[in-house]
Amino acid sequence: MNVDVINPFIHSTVNFFETMVSISPRRGKPYIAKDPSRAMTDVSGVIGITGDVDGWVAIRLNRETALEITARMTGEEKKYIDSMVRDAIAEAVNIVAGSAKSEFSNKGQRFTIAIPTVVVGDDHSLSQARGTVYMIIPFESDIGSFSVDVCLADTKAQNRG
Repeated sequence: MNVDVINPFIHSTVNFFETMVSISPRRGKPYIAKDPSRAMTDVSGVIGITGDVDGWVAIRLNRETALEITARMTGEEKKYIDSMVRDAIAEAVNIVAGSAKSEFSNKGQRFTIAIPTVVVGDDHSLSQARGTVYMIIPFESDIGSFSVDVCLADTKAQNRG
């Protein structure tokens, strides 16, 4: 997966967290997940993508970071994962994917995004479909660490081959 595919998700993630959560996330080095089943977390906001690229994008974080993001987005402190926390994380991944979609569109690439889903559960993992590349982009912040996972297949390249 090349940087032209990853950069829009990095830009939109940083922009979202700076404007909506009032933090400046620090990006770590992106890497390809060798064993996605080991990429475990407590909360994942996942959104499907179809078009010139197919797959999904997720924001993965621990419970405490999800609660703090929600508090900063809504102004309401939360003690446990409830519908408001799920909605906040769904909105986060929706905004990240939507902003990346705009950046792709400016480059002539098209895709649509699905309705986001939030998965909650201790140490759950996200799976990788055959023919996709699963890239993890780690971030650190003052409210905790999180990652943006991008699992995509280039459908334009597949159709040419």
